[in-house]
Amino acid sequence: MTSHQIHTPPPPTFDRGLPSCECPADCGGRPEALLRLAPAYPAPPDDRTIKPPEHPHSPVRRGELVHDVLNRRLGVVMDRVGHVVYLRPERGGQEWDVDAKWLVDAR
Repeated sequence: MTSHQIHTPPPPTFDRGLPSCECPADCGGRPEALLRLAPAYPAPPDDRTIKPPEHPHSPVRRGELVHDVLNRRLGVVMDRVGHVVYLRPERGGQEWDVDAKWLVDAR
């Protein structure tokens, strides 16, 4: 950069040009900031009645179809790191992870 060129840094924040907030929640003109996203899959019930299966299935290969007893879902094995297995729905969708002790063979 030469001495006659002036470098102007970008502004520190991105202003969307929204009017100031007048709502009781004081959202700052961004009501979407207070919204919560729905979970990717239903959470298991909080009651402690669900127990791991007596004979869990330990998946060994990618693409294997297993049943997640904890979340009550079928899933395709995508990866395994230690005792955590990463699954996704059979026809595609968002992945989830589960402890291997909750898996049984889907057949």
